[in-house]
Amino acid sequence: MMNKNENNAPVDAITRPAREDCVADLVGFVRNMATECGYREDTIRDLGLATEEAAGNIIRFACRGREAEIGISCAIHDTGALYITITDTGAPFNMLLAGTFPETDDFFKPGEKPSTKIMKKAARNIEYKRNADKNILIFTVSHDPGGIRR
Repeated sequence: MMNKNENNAPVDAITRPAREDCVADLVGFVRNMATECGYREDTIRDLGLATEEAAGNIIRFACRGREAEIGISCAIHDTGALYITITDTGAPFNMLLAGTFPETDDFFKPGEKPSTKIMKKAARNIEYKRNADKNILIFTVSHDPGGIRR
């Protein structure tokens, strides 16, 4: 039985240390939630890969050299859309902007820039917010019964 958030939408959550060895738990959690929501296998795979990409960026860039946690919660909107909220207690870091400016090359070694390609393929809408001491990344994934394209 799922909990409810303030909008009365079902919600479920997981929190793990921001470490490479915890990424599989986070990915599995998102894949299980997408499966419960009736998403197609390719969407479930894409969401797992997107979660892996986001967690990898968080660990490498926001949490480098510090103890931090990554939390993921999932809520189902009335429309059937799945909201995947990924939070971390790392340094302020907007991975959605990190690769968009040419000057980012000055800050990252070659091949070190955060990638968001997989996330952008998996989610129709991605939003970043900074709230007090947390980075918040929200994926909105349209419901796809029978394989409706997002």
